[in-house]
Amino acid sequence: MQRLSKLKTLQIVYCPLLSANCREEDDCLSSLTQLKSLSIGGGFSNELEAFPAGVLKSIQHLSGSLGSLVIIGWDKLKSVPHQLHHLTALESLSIRGFNEDDFEEAMPDWLANLSSLRSLEILNLKYMPSSTAIQRLSKLKILSISGCPHLSENCRKENGSEWSKISYISSIHIERTRVQVRWYLNIFLLLCMQRIFFLL
Repeated sequence: MQRLSKLKTLQIVYCPLLSANCREEDDCLSSLTQLKSLSIGGGFSNELEAFPAGVLKSIQHLSGSLGSLVIIGWDKLKSVPHQLHHLTALESLSIRGFNEDDFEEAMPDWLANLSSLRSLEILNLKYMPSSTAIQRLSKLKILSISGCPHLSENCRKENGSEWSKISYISSIHIERTRVQVRWYLNIFLLLCMQRIFFLL
């Protein structure tokens, strides 16, 4: 891994043989100083109730470069790793693969530390963070919720108990249905597409 210093995308997913042998002192990803996108988790060893310590320590060291992160849970994982709160440059976060029936806690309030976050995708969770935490994500423009019957019900635009927390977000999709989009977001996306076309 130390020779992959220019690697920009990495996926470590559905590895049933991965065990807790990645110790904290191993710090196995810290050399990937240019890593922009990471997908990790899902289908790890049945022995594991948390991410290996070495992996979590490494993720903290990516705080200056990592822009996109996909965290995939498994049956024994009951919470989102708190070490992610160091990722202040993160612009896109996807949390998926948790067992909704076992994952009773709300999404953690430290989510508010991800001050650069622009896109948040939530699958198989029940509760949003507190109103104070979610509204501190001032750059958040896109929220997608799917596979979350309880959360989706509470985020209904008409009378959902969680709607007041998320109503400021420009684009909201719930169970693959767009429930809110602001006109200025459409203009922003159009300008981005024109810029990409011009560069091509």
